[in-house]
Amino acid sequence: MKKILFFCLITALFSVQSFTQNIDSLYTNYFQDTREITYLHLNKTTFLKGEELWFQAYVIEQNTNQLHPTTSNLYVSIFDDLGLQKEQHLIHIKNGIGYANIPVDSTFIKKDYYIKASTQWMRNFNEDHAFTQKISILSDKKSSDNTSLSIDKFYEFKLFPEGGHILANTINNIGILIKDSNNKGVKISNGKIKDETGTLIGIFSTNILGFADANIPIKNNEIYSFEATLPDGTILIEKTTLPEKTGITLNTKILDDGFVLNILTNNKSLKQLNGKKYRMLVHNTRNFKNIFFDFNDTNKTYALILQKKELPYGVNIVTVFDDNNVPIIERLIFNDFEDFSNQIQISSNYKLKNDSIEAVFTNNTKEKIFLSASFLPSETKAYKPDNSIKSQIIFKPYIKGFIENPEYYFKNNYKDLDLLLLTQGWSKYNWDNIFNKAPKNKFNFEIGIDVKIHLNTPLEKKQSILVYSPTNNIVDEILPKNNPHIIENSFLKKYSEFEFSLMKNDNPLKVTPIISYSNSKISDYLNSEYLNIKNKEFETQKHTVYNIDDFFNETEMLDEVTIVGKTKFDNEAKGLTKAFRKLDHEDMIYTGRSLFDFVRPIYLKYYYSKYSLKAIYLNDKVVRNARDLYHVPMEQVREVRMGTVMFGIGREMHVYTYSNKEFFNLKKNTLKIKAPVGFITEKQYYSPRYPSYDNTTFKEYGAVFWKPNLIIEANSSVNLNVPTYFQKEIKVFIEGVSESGDLISKTQLLSIN
Repeated sequence: MKKILFFCLITALFSVQSFTQNIDSLYTNYFQDTREITYLHLNKTTFLKGEELWFQAYVIEQNTNQLHPTTSNLYVSIFDDLGLQKEQHLIHIKNGIGYANIPVDSTFIKKDYYIKASTQWMRNFNEDHAFTQKISILSDKKSSDNTSLSIDKFYEFKLFPEGGHILANTINNIGILIKDSNNKGVKISNGKIKDETGTLIGIFSTNILGFADANIPIKNNEIYSFEATLPDGTILIEKTTLPEKTGITLNTKILDDGFVLNILTNNKSLKQLNGKKYRMLVHNTRNFKNIFFDFNDTNKTYALILQKKELPYGVNIVTVFDDNNVPIIERLIFNDFEDFSNQIQISSNYKLKNDSIEAVFTNNTKEKIFLSASFLPSETKAYKPDNSIKSQIIFKPYIKGFIENPEYYFKNNYKDLDLLLLTQGWSKYNWDNIFNKAPKNKFNFEIGIDVKIHLNTPLEKKQSILVYSPTNNIVDEILPKNNPHIIENSFLKKYSEFEFSLMKNDNPLKVTPIISYSNSKISDYLNSEYLNIKNKEFETQKHTVYNIDDFFNETEMLDEVTIVGKTKFDNEAKGLTKAFRKLDHEDMIYTGRSLFDFVRPIYLKYYYSKYSLKAIYLNDKVVRNARDLYHVPMEQVREVRMGTVMFGIGREMHVYTYSNKEFFNLKKNTLKIKAPVGFITEKQYYSPRYPSYDNTTFKEYGAVFWKPNLIIEANSSVNLNVPTYFQKEIKVFIEGVSESGDLISKTQLLSIN
């Protein structure tokens, strides 16, 4: 029996600094910048016209696997089935999470669309970590399933030698994949492997996803045929390539507590490999480990052991480098882990009077969790996402191809998962990019929107313009020296209002404002792998559009307007003495927008003074309850005066407001604009009105309820009041993440008692 050398991951890290320094530094440099992975939890994937597409966005930081703490601008685009962009929306992400809705209105005229979520910063990297999901639109009220199978007789039959090479005169592990024209796996039970003489040397059968593998001895200069007999009697034949005469190959075995990676070679390679030092790099973009081994002129099998407890959970990439630091073999392996979702429970307490139930979400973990939940009829056909948050974060960053039914692999089907990884070949991270094309920060990491205001007419020395937007919590001042004036990092809402008014020097000012907005859109494209067509013109257009980068990409030039100051008010008739000085309240900085917000800091300022603020008068009537000041907006305040009353017992404040007529006339002299760009406004979920809750259309494609931004503290519960719409059961789809980055994906039926 040939001697096998075992190398343990822990003990094999000896001093080989000169050999490793170059690859290690290049690898570290390539992955050092923060990377975002996006995921959208949609309430459905098939919609009726007139409904809303609701979603919660999750942005994960790849290096920590936790919610991204600084991402703020997420672009959600809708593309049609030709890859043309229909619309784009900007979502405000706070601590890794955001949520919004998109109306499925009459402009959705096609059957299929794609929704994509990406950021500007993601465009710096060679790998695409954006989220993309196909959505379908039902154009009529029929209950037929919109996803009927194609009748095309087309099948994909491929062979994948483990590690990417077939080596002569040794045993090779060959991955097998069979798919139909709809990219669905084909299960067969009658597969044959034959040599060039037609002699049967092995058999195989595929699982429900179309995967299998076979270990076969490969002879020099010989090609082998794999025959697959399909359920309908069709026979598919695929042949191996001509084997390489020298080199190495890989054969992986999964153990309960680890992996054995067998490096195999043949007699002809012994002299070539003798004395050479090869390296196995085990990596997952966040960290890496080196294992080094030497070849001799005797052994043709080298077994390297990886202990699961020493590996990060999820996908790990195993790459073998030769003595010239050239990657020659690569294999993906999966280190399983406990499903965090099992610690989240959903139950229904009781039925409420108004045709609803109380759904109870219980967090049995020791950390806070962030969830979104879609409630659909139990017979729904409208929820068929390509990926859950688990597969999007755990699989997609490493795998190049399409993954059919990714949730299947999280149900202890680790043998089938290994077959999936075997047939993927090399990972998404190309070594030529790692060695030669390190990311360059061409695109900025965006934080909000910058608003640039340019006035064609310069301000006079004592003039200034107030820029005010209560919806966006913006109070700013344009001074003569600031032209253009830039409001940085704002989170303005789309179609929200801005007001411009003259603060100092009431001489009328005729201006033609030009307003520009940065970070409000990106030139995005849909990857052609999601489309059923191959359009070369589209491919060329894709790369052209990708390189467009306008800093201020939305500009609005307004007509010439006249901005004037507020009308002066002479209050001597009110009987106040000259001891009551006028406060220039328009120049004062205060938070909020109500009269209460203005008065409070003044009250606190004089609280411990001998002449504290004893009374406040509003239009000559004493204010007895401070809450009454909440209802007076500061923009309606005409004048504020404050002084010491007779005998010096304290201060009084007198506030006068514009009458309704005066206020109306004043508003006519204030320039108002609506921002044409901005973040989409978050709305509370509202259920559409369906003609019937008992017909097939509602049961298969309707929506019951949607709950985003569901935050549950450690070891606690949250109760939700959920309508039932006369259903006996409701299916709940939840997605989410914990504070430490554990992923949650769970489906459960709720019975209506």
